[in-house]
Amino acid sequence: MSTPPPPPGYGTLPPDPEEPQRGPYPAGQTPGQPYPAPGPAGPQYGQQPGPYGTPSPYGTPSAYGTPSPYGAPPRRTSTPMTLGYLSLGMGIFAIPAGCCCWFLAWIPALAALGTGAYGLSEVKHDPSTADAKPYLIAGIVLGAISLFLTAITAVWGVASIFSGG
Repeated sequence: MSTPPPPPGYGTLPPDPEEPQRGPYPAGQTPGQPYPAPGPAGPQYGQQPGPYGTPSPYGTPSAYGTPSPYGAPPRRTSTPMTLGYLSLGMGIFAIPAGCCCWFLAWIPALAALGTGAYGLSEVKHDPSTADAKPYLIAGIVLGAISLFLTAITAVWGVASIFSGG
């Protein structure tokens, strides 16, 4: 009967202190030395590019259209569209707030009315932003409904306080 072979690593000797150790450093470098300087990444100024050329870091077209020229300010978004989203969001938020919390619901309702009205005046001055008009009108309508609900809830709340119920 023979004995099975020992598992890997079983019976190995510790490393010899006289033998150079392998570590995370490149060959010929010790722990106190700095890393060697990297070589050039691409063609230097005045040299010809490789056979396939190098892409320009400023003029590469993107998936979102042509880029702005270097140093140009970014494209401005439509202010009436932003106001339309804000007015619609405030109007949607103000309706449940008008039913539940009448003493604070007038704030988002007036914000919806104000941003909607200001956005409509901006659309009147710049007809190219007319795609924001439905959002602005919806925000104004929801703000008015919320203001009406807030007034009804406030009257009901005050009346219930004084009636003792």
